[in-house]
Amino acid sequence: MEITELSPYKGETWLLELDGEMSVYINASVVEDYGLSEGGELDESALEEIRCADTLRKAKKRALYLLGVRQYCYNELYNKLRSSYTEEISHAAASYMKESGYINDEEYASKLAEHLIHTKHWGLRKARYEMLHKGLDENLVEDALAEYDDIDGEITELIERKYYAKIQDYDDRRRTIAALARRGYDYAAVKRCIETILEDYEEDESE
Repeated sequence: MEITELSPYKGETWLLELDGEMSVYINASVVEDYGLSEGGELDESALEEIRCADTLRKAKKRALYLLGVRQYCYNELYNKLRSSYTEEISHAAASYMKESGYINDEEYASKLAEHLIHTKHWGLRKARYEMLHKGLDENLVEDALAEYDDIDGEITELIERKYYAKIQDYDDRRRTIAALARRGYDYAAVKRCIETILEDYEEDESE
C-alpha cells in the first residue's frame, strides 16, 4: 500500500492515507519513530505494527495519568488499563511503568500495609485480604505485614479511644469484640486486650 497523503490533522494527530482510500490517524511521534513519508510503501504487517505502537502510546499516557492521581501496583494498573486496551497492550504499558520506576510493588505494599493498619485501623486478616485483592504478590503481602505481627498495642489504642465505655457491660463487650472482628482483628487478641484494659481499670479503681 502506498502512502498517498501524510499531513497534520489536529494537535499532535496526523492523517495517514493509504492508496487514496484508507485513512488512519496516528500520533506525530509514531510518524517520526517509523520514518513515514508520502510515497512510501506499507504492507499489512507494518501497518498493524504502527497501529499497535500508536495504541501503546495512548495506553502509556493513560497509565501516567492514573499514576498521577494515586499509586498503583502492577496488577492493579494492568487491570485498570485492561478495561480499555487489549491484554498485550495493557501488559506492555504496565511493564513500561515498572521498568521506568513509576510503580514499585514492594514499596506500594509497605505503604498500603501501614495505611490499613495505622490509619484505617484494620486487623491483619482484613488488611491481608485487601492487599491480595489489589493484586499484590502473596509473598510481598506477608513481608509487608510481618512487622505488624504484634498488634496488641494497635488494638488497645483503638479500644481505649473508641470503645472504652462499651467494654464494662457484658453485652456491649460482646458487640465490641464482634465490631473489631469485622475490622479483621484476631478474636483471641481482642479478648486479651480487653481483659488487660479491664484489669488496669480495676487496679486504678482499687487505688
